[in-house]
Amino acid sequence: MKEIEVEVTFDNTKEEVIKVLSKYEYVGEKEIIDIYYYDPLRSNLQPESDLRLNETFRIRKTKKGNYLTYKKQHFKGKLWVYSDEYETKVEDYNTIKKIIKMLGLKELIKVHDRRNIYKYKDFEIELEDIEGLGIFIEVEKMSTLDNEIEIKEEIRDFIRSLKLKNVKELNIGKNQYLISKKLNREINIYNDTKY
Repeated sequence: MKEIEVEVTFDNTKEEVIKVLSKYEYVGEKEIIDIYYYDPLRSNLQPESDLRLNETFRIRKTKKGNYLTYKKQHFKGKLWVYSDEYETKVEDYNTIKKIIKMLGLKELIKVHDRRNIYKYKDFEIELEDIEGLGIFIEVEKMSTLDNEIEIKEEIRDFIRSLKLKNVKELNIGKNQYLISKKLNREINIYNDTKY
């Protein structure tokens, strides 16, 4: 299954965005703690020089359970298109952390995220409040077809319809954004999409 999403920043307040999103089906709130790991011996699980992550391995903690996830990112040049995502539930959070440590993986970054989730047609809309970064909107659609570019444009059209102020589309993940802040490195986090 392909996870096709667009993530944007904007100049609206959280309250303004909640008001805009209130016309869509409200699914609920979710608090997520993601710990991303890298392998010091394998370059595919390490950030590139521009901090781009082509593959990621994480453990996710939520109230509903804990999950192990591996993602492979697909790019067209430097533009992120979609991810292959493989995820499974795990029972004991502390045990899986110990196993990961015993395998020699090292913690790369922790992302603490509080989300308000909405649904509209095939879209999942998440208003994300990320500790240390700020507020974002992520709109996602899953697909098994080879139509990523069309779906991305469909998602962008939906985001344009929200009429938010000064919308900018991220071309990196929030994990990469946090890494750049942690390392105090300036990187280009946006792509050239116009909103």
